[in-house]
Amino acid sequence: MEFDITRHDTFSAAVKCIAEKDNIFGLVNNAGCVEPGAIEVVSMADLRAQFETNFFGLVGYTKQVLPLMMQKGQGRIVNVSSMASLVSLPLIGAYCAAKDALEAVSEALRMDLWNTGVRVISINRGVVETDIHTVTRSKTALLRDSRFAKAYRKYLEDVPRGSPASAIAGAIVEAIASPNPKARYLIGSGREKAGVRIRPYVPDRLFYSQVAKRLT
Repeated sequence: MEFDITRHDTFSAAVKCIAEKDNIFGLVNNAGCVEPGAIEVVSMADLRAQFETNFFGLVGYTKQVLPLMMQKGQGRIVNVSSMASLVSLPLIGAYCAAKDALEAVSEALRMDLWNTGVRVISINRGVVETDIHTVTRSKTALLRDSRFAKAYRKYLEDVPRGSPASAIAGAIVEAIASPNPKARYLIGSGREKAGVRIRPYVPDRLFYSQVAKRLT
């Protein structure tokens, strides 16, 4: 069954259709897109669209499935998030904000559901080889007259090869199948993981200045 994650009015029927055939043990929230651009050029409409797809849709669908899991006293909610939810980056501020919101809700849900048998797992991945980059490139083409035109080409169009989608799939399978899954799985290159882990120890001014230098 296919449906639009931004169409909340379809969620109830979709969940009912699935639940009539079998129990729902695992939910993988994987829908996502990137609205590129520095905050100064991202329209409010695009910002809302970013949150509708990457946050509100996922939370809304989770709320439909959750009562069924709680009734059975078991389940796994796997939120495919991003390392950008842990370390915000320029030029994709809207995307980082939506993923950060998803991270906050995932944290709250873990505590809300602590003794229910339902576990919440975050997959914080770095760059992954998917079609999302093709879509993003088509959007950055509209931003070539901005002051960050060169940076868009370097960081959002000429994206380096990332992890294969199979690496994310493997983490999802483990999160659902394990009787004791981790709260968070970091999936990405050693460099990406190191960046996330050392960020809390880097002085803010140093971090901001060094990242900003790469944009000019």
